[in-house]
Amino acid sequence: MIKKITSFILLATLVLSMGFNAYAATITLNIDGKAVASDVAPVLEEGRTLVPVRVISETLGADVKWNEATKKVTINTAAYEVVFTIGSKSFTVNGAAKTLDVPAKIVDSRTVVPIRAISEAIGAEVSYDAAKHVASVNYFNKMNGTVKVTGSTTVLPIGQAAADKVIASNKGLAISVAGGGSGAGIKDAIAGTSNIGMSSREITNDEKASLEVFEVAKDGIAIIVHPDNTVKSLTTEQAKKIFLGEIKNWKDVGGEDAPIFVQTRESGSGTRATLEEMLLNKESVVTTATPHASSALIKQGVAKNKNAIGFDSIGYVDATVKAVPLDGINANSKTVLDGTYPLGRGLYVVTKGTPSGAAAMFIDYLRSAACQKEIVVKEGYIAIK
Repeated sequence: MIKKITSFILLATLVLSMGFNAYAATITLNIDGKAVASDVAPVLEEGRTLVPVRVISETLGADVKWNEATKKVTINTAAYEVVFTIGSKSFTVNGAAKTLDVPAKIVDSRTVVPIRAISEAIGAEVSYDAAKHVASVNYFNKMNGTVKVTGSTTVLPIGQAAADKVIASNKGLAISVAGGGSGAGIKDAIAGTSNIGMSSREITNDEKASLEVFEVAKDGIAIIVHPDNTVKSLTTEQAKKIFLGEIKNWKDVGGEDAPIFVQTRESGSGTRATLEEMLLNKESVVTTATPHASSALIKQGVAKNKNAIGFDSIGYVDATVKAVPLDGINANSKTVLDGTYPLGRGLYVVTKGTPSGAAAMFIDYLRSAACQKEIVVKEGYIAIK
């Protein structure tokens, strides 16, 4: 009799264990209506759904940091910092202590946390369909309000495409995106006349005293010439001397005997500031250069003149111009990321203090996996993740 009871208990335990694992494995995670794949599936514990923190956070545009010594995982969105400790029911949101029903844990080397806790901590909505075993998070589909974005014409295509995307799924949302240059965007953000400023140059320490800075893409500054220009490559020293006005004829760099017409961006342009910082050793582009008020216009200026030379974001380079390699290195995503291309840079958005509401959520969208893949890369820029 004892053997039969023991056998029954063992069998029941096995069946329950199999049932739990099968049930947990069937849980689907949806974020803003789309199923999200993960190498570790969501699990149920004490009636709570636990999801991989990195998958949900990066899908929502957050940064995730793991501290092995303290067993803490920190999730940073534009507006929130959420900290979980493995095995603890206590966590913090922007420093305020909160309590979990079930603690964060490690599953197959991945940190998993209660989906409701992380979602509600950053202002998202969460629901669970028990019949279909679907855990759903709505974040970028619950935006409302008005957001004004100004600044870099390099970042503008990303900002405009992202705005169009989120506006389409949020009836109560209005986002205006305008150029004007990095300097203008930064000044607008500091003055509070814009919710978000866009910049294609590094933010100075003085500016950082008033601003929060968020990288939204990576980029390279391409040296561009007319497609019929016979010059195949330039050294960085040759390019420097051209833009400083020291080399004035194409024959001096292996081209035809023809004058070089330098095209430049206007004063206040982040792209110009970065070129002068990285290529010209902080000297200014030659004063005889023809100025252009946007990335699109400098490209057009080069495309119209066989003997012109200019510089532009790789996101703007197309068949109307030719990008000249520097020191034999082409400007592309691989060379920018591995650091071999000499004019790689970050692209940023900035806010006066910590952003909130729709502005914060828009920044999170810009940094989300979907925006990086579907907008940043498709616009010709380089994803940050």
